[in-house]
Amino acid sequence: MTDYLGYSGKTCVVTGAASGMGKALAEILVDQGAEVHALDRVESPVEGLTASIVTNLGDKDSIDAAFAQLPKSIDRFFGVAGVSGVHTDFLETVTINFIANKYIADTYLVDRVVAEGSLTFVTSNGGLRWDRPDVREETAALIHGTSWDELLGLAKGIDAELGGIPGSLGYILSKRMLNLWVAEEAVKFADLRKIRINALLPAMTISGMFDEFAEMKGGREAVDADLGPAGRLAESVDMARALVFLGGDLASYVSGAHLSVDFGMNSMALAGLAPDRTTWTLRGVLSKQSA
Repeated sequence: MTDYLGYSGKTCVVTGAASGMGKALAEILVDQGAEVHALDRVESPVEGLTASIVTNLGDKDSIDAAFAQLPKSIDRFFGVAGVSGVHTDFLETVTINFIANKYIADTYLVDRVVAEGSLTFVTSNGGLRWDRPDVREETAALIHGTSWDELLGLAKGIDAELGGIPGSLGYILSKRMLNLWVAEEAVKFADLRKIRINALLPAMTISGMFDEFAEMKGGREAVDADLGPAGRLAESVDMARALVFLGGDLASYVSGAHLSVDFGMNSMALAGLAPDRTTWTLRGVLSKQSA
């Protein structure tokens, strides 16, 4: 049988592999014969992992210690870990969701990912409209730091400028930042070693953070009232399967893509069949709240 996905014997690194879609992804990759290295704040329970490394993605030293234990050659990297911002402040949310991913890519992946390898990052449908000029202008000012400290300083600056940003808005902003960054990095990684880089934008998914997202949305009743064409919430394995596709050989000519995995909900908004609630800017929302 042909190995169309191309994971057999490949070295894969997955962040957030202890629960939710990261755990589901790691299970599939192990089943496909990959050597999977899991990074998360707790040990991953997935059987058959090559390694499970406890890592705090909000701490640069912890990331450095983790990569000191990882192979020098990586075939596929999946940045799945993230926080909702419900129980973390703005700075911690942006650090884990964006700064950690950019730092890992700039510091380690540029050297370690093999030719024609892939990087795949989980962003969010909440980060849609990242490509609108007004939204892009807001996020671009925050993503071009060249070091951990500089990026953290940019985040601290906008937090202070706007008088303290809630973690929940930090979630949206961080996902927009990650989407824009992936788009900008596509050419760099292609020129480097024909490495592909893509983003997966999940709809609300039943995972470890589901209760927090439901709280953000206004409760389970509000969630159930907005299920979209699928008529059900996404499961972690739905997102894991899409991640396996984006990172694998079947997507060998896919790079710079932002795959919205939502059973058509974004398409409905684009077609004018449903309200588009994602066009706002951070400054616009905060100015209305303070009025």
